[in-house]
Amino acid sequence: MKKILALLVFSCSLIFANAQSFKELFLKMPQEVCPILSEYNRLEIVDNQKHDKTMQTRNLFRTFSTMKELTDDYAHLVISPQSEKEFKMLSKNDGTRIIMVISTIYCDKTPDSSVAFYSTEWEPLHTLDYYTLTNVDHFRKITIDKDTNQISVTATNSPLLLQNDSDENKQKPFVLNYTLHWDSEANRFILND
Repeated sequence: MKKILALLVFSCSLIFANAQSFKELFLKMPQEVCPILSEYNRLEIVDNQKHDKTMQTRNLFRTFSTMKELTDDYAHLVISPQSEKEFKMLSKNDGTRIIMVISTIYCDKTPDSSVAFYSTEWEPLHTLDYYTLTNVDHFRKITIDKDTNQISVTATNSPLLLQNDSDENKQKPFVLNYTLHWDSEANRFILND
């Protein structure tokens, strides 16, 4: 009887270990993935959610980081006004679960994102095994008008959007257009008004 009970407990622990929610994985996340948040900060965010409080914590830079959304398979963390991370649990065809982390920083209003993939043990995975790089010309075009010395930049995220069947969570493309002109007094390019 004890052997059967021990086998049952062991089997259940294996099932639950494989079915970890992202909240549990977020607490076990190594600090290298998000250096600005300590283990205490992550615990405070999850604890605030349990108590229906704002999921906010004072990070290691002594500013506030806020978790906008935290579910069993997704998280959106605003680290600072200039940076954020999104985490998504994905399932491969063989049922193996992996974690996708999109890190975004903002320079002015232009986002610059990078993507990384991890196992559920937070071991880094080779990104190009899960993501095909697009040609930079598909989402950013820089032209120079030689007559006026103006630089025009057009950026879009359309080629980078992930396919999603749900209309309510559908990502919307953005297009940014801005022009800079050379200011000889400042000796640099200045954004046009």
